[in-house]
Amino acid sequence: MPSEARPEDPLPAAPPPQGRYVPATSTDHLVLTAGMTPRVDGVLRHVGRVGAEVSLADARTAAGIAAGNAVAAAAAEAGGIDAIARALRLTVFVRAVEDFTDHPKVADAASDRLVELLGDRGVVARSAVGVASLPGGACVEVELTCLRA
Repeated sequence: MPSEARPEDPLPAAPPPQGRYVPATSTDHLVLTAGMTPRVDGVLRHVGRVGAEVSLADARTAAGIAAGNAVAAAAAEAGGIDAIARALRLTVFVRAVEDFTDHPKVADAASDRLVELLGDRGVVARSAVGVASLPGGACVEVELTCLRA
């Protein structure tokens, strides 16, 4: 597991909200993100159900994008990526067909992205949850809780 973020893994720009909410909010000690979908430059990627319209490989790519967006939102709220002492909790929602059971494999890609961006500070407690639908038809959505430095 890498201990430092790699320079080839740049932090994306913090995603703008898609409605009436903030991308992240914080207290003196915690930063909590809104649900982040796999948007790149404001465009939702990987729409559909995992196991039907979306392959496992594409769902993993989507989870990595969404996790990067969550880190970007948390860093923007905290005052920069160095202001995140560590990520604490990651919840990965996977929109999948009824008999899909590989939710952890999708969530592993989000966890991997956290470690790429935050090093050891990105190792988290995590849940992978199957759902029937997500905003805009996204195949994944992630929420991240971080500790401020």
